[in-house]
Amino acid sequence: MLKPKHTNLPGQRIEDNIMAILEEGSCHEETIIQKIKESQFHNLEDSGIYSALIKVLTSIEIPENDSANIWQEIINNKHKLTQCMGREVGIQIATLDYFTNINQKLKNPKIIEMKLFSDTEKLILVDELTKLYNRRHFEKALVREFKQSTRYNQNLTLLIIDIDDFKKINDTYGHTMGDEILSKVAKQITSCLRMEDTACRIGGEEFAIIFPQTNEEQALIASEKLLEACRTIELSGRPVTLSGGIVSYPEKVKNCSEMYDLADRALYTAKQSGKNQIVAYSNEKRSSLRFDANLELLFILQDKTLKTISKNISVTGIAFDTEDDIKLNESFDVKLRESESNKEINAKIKVIRKEEVGIHKFHMGAEFLELSPEDQTKLTDLYTLQRSKIPSGVL
Repeated sequence: MLKPKHTNLPGQRIEDNIMAILEEGSCHEETIIQKIKESQFHNLEDSGIYSALIKVLTSIEIPENDSANIWQEIINNKHKLTQCMGREVGIQIATLDYFTNINQKLKNPKIIEMKLFSDTEKLILVDELTKLYNRRHFEKALVREFKQSTRYNQNLTLLIIDIDDFKKINDTYGHTMGDEILSKVAKQITSCLRMEDTACRIGGEEFAIIFPQTNEEQALIASEKLLEACRTIELSGRPVTLSGGIVSYPEKVKNCSEMYDLADRALYTAKQSGKNQIVAYSNEKRSSLRFDANLELLFILQDKTLKTISKNISVTGIAFDTEDDIKLNESFDVKLRESESNKEINAKIKVIRKEEVGIHKFHMGAEFLELSPEDQTKLTDLYTLQRSKIPSGVL
């Protein structure tokens, strides 16, 4: 068993790792794939290894299934050239000959030093601060992966995340600390990904991760692990948190052009629903996620207090059943109580939906009109508490 000489450190691109292995020179083709597998910082599936290797050697993007067969053909070509020449022929020369004379994907190739090409590529496609790909590469990669997913009938998921309260970090600690946080987050993101995943910084504190061959449920699990890794980053003793939105093909989206917009909408929902979470895109018309919550709801009237139990809540509204015929658009001062946390929230609500569901029984929907900053914080905490009771992957 070979011992790995390279470690794919968090934040290091897999392409850099492959290039370092190829630059050893003494590395035989029979061991290149094995060294790539053993050099990973984390456990990887085999998918993506051959396509990544060929891309590093040629800048040609080929699906993994085809790449595995092509790699074997390149090795066979290397052996034939070595026999004909009477001396060892390197894998790069065998690859060049293969793609110019056998599988003619290179019509007019130019020889360039690998490191020089890589450095030039980084200036164009890689974000200097985080060492992740930039938005230019993201847009091309998303189109490429979507085409491959439709061609081979495979799943594809896009995750859009950003750092919670990043402006406050910059305003409080300065932009130097902000840049340091961005760099640390990027490293944690990379440490959680497979080789075939693509991580990009697409602007400010916003990142995008493309998950090929991944459905919504799988992406939710991977994304939660990513957020958990980022929470190990601390600032003044408090963890750095992120919020994210995902959308999956073909479960929730049919066109590539919609993927970013819908993932971004899910990110907005995550922000509005308490932050520090991943939300999958839903085509529900509500502006924020609701969940079942049996909270004591007290209506404070001039002559009496009405009492009922909520059915569900969100950070923007609440639903409840009552035997009192409350008028539509009527406003009330209310108290919300939660037994486990003993939190009590004072608010003003307005009834915006009313449905008679039985004799002297009504189903009501109301929106929050007034909340003090303290009660808004309590509501967000309460939302987070209730959300934590939902099994993983439901949101």
